[in-house]
Formats: sequence, structure tokens, C-alpha cells
Amino acid sequence: MLLTAEQKCLLWLSHAEVTPGHLQKLLEIFHTAEEIRQQFGKAGGPQFAPAVRKQLSETRSAAAIDDLAEKLEHCNVNLLFLGDEAYPASLANILDPPYLLYYAGRLSCMQLPAVALVGTRTPSHYGIEFTQNLAHDLAKAGVCVVSGLARGIDAAAHQAVLDAGGHTIGVLGSGINVPYPPEHRSMLRKIAGGIGLVLSEYPLNAAPLAYHFPHRNRIISGLCAATVFIEGKIQSGGMHTVHSALSQGRDVFAVPGRVGTAGSEGPHAILREGARIITSAQDLLDDLGLTPPGQPERNASKQVKLSPVQKKIVAQLRIQELTPQELAQACELPVNDVITELGTLEIVGVVTREVGNRFHLPLAARE
Repeated sequence: MLLTAEQKCLLWLSHAEVTPGHLQKLLEIFHTAEEIRQQFGKAGGPQFAPAVRKQLSETRSAAAIDDLAEKLEHCNVNLLFLGDEAYPASLANILDPPYLLYYAGRLSCMQLPAVALVGTRTPSHYGIEFTQNLAHDLAKAGVCVVSGLARGIDAAAHQAVLDAGGHTIGVLGSGINVPYPPEHRSMLRKIAGGIGLVLSEYPLNAAPLAYHFPHRNRIISGLCAATVFIEGKIQSGGMHTVHSALSQGRDVFAVPGRVGTAGSEGPHAILREGARIITSAQDLLDDLGLTPPGQPERNASKQVKLSPVQKKIVAQLRIQELTPQELAQACELPVNDVITELGTLEIVGVVTREVGNRFHLPLAARE
């Protein structure tokens, strides 16, 4: 890994997790990272917290810094510095851009129009389904989907893009070799090894500490033209990303949900404050002036030839989810006949069974 003297010093500072804000204050005094390293430990030199100072002391030598670079090469992790030609302008223009990003995958992803999909780690079936459809259609339209590789909404968004053969960026709140949650290691490798990108401003072996994630969220929104809040509470990481997007002057969209559910709290709150409503990828593409997606036929109820009884059942489920008993009453049919037809419709993918033996239409079949 060929690095300039200045870049080596930035790597040294980053390895100790010196924040962009702290570095900026130091540069106002010492002007370059090289000078910060040269004056480190001297009277009147740069000041750091004890734990950071200890880490910097241990890695200050030229040999130690070279060893850091070698370890990155061994892990197939690359470096992107603020000011590099490939560093995205959208991120460079935020208040506190990362001065160094560790990455694996294709930097070309950052040249595409990008949208962040964020939300709760414990989504509803509706939230998962909406995320999958939205991410799929955005990917087919050539939009890069950005999220945080967490459980729930994040994972659903990344996986849908992978399934669609599109581009996705995962931004970690830990070192690239410490995926969080651990079970997403395989997903991380698929993203980095395909046509996606994994980013972190934290060095190798950095743990997924709680305070890392709010800082991580500013990168997610900073990479994107817009952020979509799908599900989540008012006090949540998704809401933090929304606030970051607003402070960066980016567009914010929210998905309407069922009133009274915990996952709808955040989106409904920002809708009341003026966020734009989104019901499909087309809403987003139209508002952002992006090329619309192709129009693949994804409506299962249109693809499958329905019997008259099945059409009655589907018509009722377009209104709301129902149990077999409720459907039988609404359709004025025997319960056993409804149960038989529901079994057939579930097999061919026209209806989906929820917890409590309630049935509903997949989002794509409601059009």
C-alpha cells in the first residue's frame, strides 16, 4: 500500500480513533498531520485523552505505521482519504466529513445516485415487505441503496438489492473485519465481493461501540440525495439518521404505517413535521428526478388466473387483512371453502399468512 507521509500520519491518527472534529482543531494549530505527529509528546504539542494518547504512543514509529498498512493489505481493506479524487463530493460537503474511510468493494458505487433506507432492527412483516419491494425497484432503476448492515430494515434492504443484482453500500459502526451483528458477515462479504461497497471510518478491530453508530449515521445520510425512514420509534437510530440528513440539507421521506404501532411512531412524527410521504419507488424517483425503473410484472394476482371465489377473497384483502372466518363472513362463503382457497392462493404467492392466522395481500399485489 503506497501512502504519502501525510497519509501515513492520518492513518496513525485514525487508528487511535481521533475524531474529525478533534483533527480539524489540531490542524488549525499544527497545519498538517505530519506536524501533529512530530510535535506529539513535546511541550506545547497536541493534546489527547489518556486512552487516545496511549494508543498514539504505541503506534507512533514509522515501523508501527507501516505495520498498520500491511495489516490492511492482508485483510484486503483499502483507504480513501478526504481530498482523494474518488472521495464523494456529497460526503465531503457535510459539516464533519471523515478524513479517512476504510473500504472493501467498488468505489464506483459512490458515483451512482444514492438513497438511504433506514429503520428499526425489529420490523413488522409490513416493514420488511415494503423495504424489499422499495430496495428492489430502486436497484432496478440504477439507484445505489445505502444502509447500515444492521438487523431488520437494513438487512432487508441490502439483501433485496443483492437479489436484484444492484448496487448497495453498507456503512459500519465498527472495523470492517468486525461486522455487527456477527451473523451478517456473509452478507458483508457478498456486498464487498460483488458490485457493492462496505465502508467504515473506524480502524481494523474497532468494536461496535454504542457511540460509534450516531457518528456512522451521518455518513449514511451524507452519501445520499435522500433518506427514507421506513419504521422505527421516535428515539431510534433511524431518527438520528433523519436528523443528520436534515442538518445536511438532504431530502427526507417517510413510509406511513398503522396508527398506534411502535414502528410507525418515527415516520408519522416526521410526516407531521413536513417529511415527504413515500408509497413506492416511483414516488422517490419522481421527486428526485431520477430515471424511473423498468416495469416488470410483479403483481402475483395479475399473473395468476383467479377463480370467481378467489377474486372475491382478493377483493376483501385489498381492504384489510382478515382471518378465514372474517373472510367467510365478508364473502358470504362457507369457512371450509375459504380455507381451501386461501391454501391455494398462499401456495402461488397471491396471499400471505400473518401471525394469528390472518391473511393479507403482498404489497406488490395490491396495485
